Amino acid sequence: LGEPEFHYIAGAHGNEVLGRELILLLMQFMCQEYLAGNPRIVHLIQDTRIHLLPSVNPDGYDKACKAGSELGGWSLGRWTQDGIDINNNFPDLNSLLWESEDQKKSKRKVPNHHIPIPDW
Repeated sequence: LGEPEFHYIAGAHGNEVLGRELILLLMQFMCQEYLAGNPRIVHLIQDTRIHLLPSVNPDGYDKACKAGSELGGWSLGRWTQDGIDINNNFPDLNSLLWESEDQKKSKRKVPNHHIPIPDW
């Protein structure tokens, strides 16, 4: 309880590999510095919950990698094997929460939202 944490993900679109490579380099850096005894990194690792996921869409990455950058268009590797665009496939939980608050079903004393959602 109260322990800070951070969660870094990359590769929602398998054909966008920069974030993936940066997280892999961050992992490598943190491991090397931890083993070297860097006090800032040791403190960070021991006192923080760290979640690092370099590739959310490994099958999209694999598809784009096999075709090569010169043969792939902007969309190659964007979707999973099942045809899902992970970057745009999140459930709309906001509407459920806001509807609950509007109907006074929520136990929150302060509303979670204050800007009306336009119909469009």
